[in-house]
Amino acid sequence: AETSKVHSYQLLLASLSSQQESEGEDKGRKVGLKAKKMQLKASKEDELTTTSSSKDADTKYLDDVTATCRQKAADYESNQKLRTDELEAISKAVQIVSQKLSLLEVNFQSLLQLRKATSLALLRSAKNDDVLKAKLLGFLQGEAQRLKSAALTNLLEPVATAALGKVRETIEGVIQRLEEQDNQDTEKQTWCASELKSNEKNRRSKTVMVDELNADIDRLNTSIISLGEDIGSMQKDLSDSAEAMANATEIRQQEKSMNAATIEEAQKAQAAVLEAINALKEFYESSGLALVQRSKEPAMTGAYGGMTSETGGVVSLLETISADFARLEADTKSEEQSAAEEFDKLSSDYKINKAEKETDLKHLQSTKVEKTSQLATKGSELQSGEQELAAALQYYEELKPPCVKGGEAWKEREEQRQEELESLKKAMDIMSAASA
Repeated sequence: AETSKVHSYQLLLASLSSQQESEGEDKGRKVGLKAKKMQLKASKEDELTTTSSSKDADTKYLDDVTATCRQKAADYESNQKLRTDELEAISKAVQIVSQKLSLLEVNFQSLLQLRKATSLALLRSAKNDDVLKAKLLGFLQGEAQRLKSAALTNLLEPVATAALGKVRETIEGVIQRLEEQDNQDTEKQTWCASELKSNEKNRRSKTVMVDELNADIDRLNTSIISLGEDIGSMQKDLSDSAEAMANATEIRQQEKSMNAATIEEAQKAQAAVLEAINALKEFYESSGLALVQRSKEPAMTGAYGGMTSETGGVVSLLETISADFARLEADTKSEEQSAAEEFDKLSSDYKINKAEKETDLKHLQSTKVEKTSQLATKGSELQSGEQELAAALQYYEELKPPCVKGGEAWKEREEQRQEELESLKKAMDIMSAASA
């Protein structure tokens, strides 16, 4: 009985020890998982610090570039003013030369007319043309200086040297060229506005997509790591439980064998003791010792009474031994039944727990496979999204020179061109009024 209790205690102790070790290891794994998550958090904070530093460096670089561009713009304005002053000086020189040439031409024509006795009407016509050209030249020179226009300045020499009819053709050609340039710039600006708007929308959407994909990938990586740890913990729990159950089964088999042997030995002992008691009873009855002992008369002095049960002899001892063996058999059977029931309950609980953990393990594994597949898909999408964003950024850089920087100059050119066209149309009106 004591041996059986010891075995039951050892079985319970082994089960509790296994459970304690499993809980300790589970606690250790959770502590490790917490440490990894804290490490991941620290890594993300380091990345944030690095990104912030990079942003500060980029901001400083942008400020430096902006300052450089402003300095270059100021230098450009200064150079433009210098060029304008130079053109103004050249225009004055051309005007002086043109006036001198006009006077010489008038005098020369007058001498020819006097020599050849030309008519007064012809002389008046020549003077009218010269007066018209001088008036036209003065108007164009004034407009060229006011507008600081290279196109009007370039007209001064043809107006001063060409015939009046040729001057009209020249001015009309300049008007046509300026109108064509205006149409081309308008088409270009319309195209630039459309491309810049489309590119900005594309860049914004691609940036949002890339940021969302990076966040999704971070979440999936964290989830996959956590699932892997949970799967490892679950597998270890199943392995430990299987090992503990195998040990408990082995102990139970040994206990069952020992109890069966004890019961069998007790039964054999009872049979042997009973057989011995019967043999002694037969002897005592056949020898008359049993009758003598049952008689109420005192026995003769010195007569041998035998070791019958009435004297507390060997028969009584054997009967006590037989009762002890019977009690041992009953106690062992009771303990065996209790141990069997306890083991059956332990086995049933193990099977239920194993089934639940295996179900949970399959769910974790399928979830990990699904997350891994999602991670691969998100990775491919991120790669494509980054390539598309890079292409959009590259195209924006290509649009900057003609559309962003050129767009600011286009407004100035548009205003300049419109004023030049107005001046040229006024010049045509001057010529038309003179010929009317």
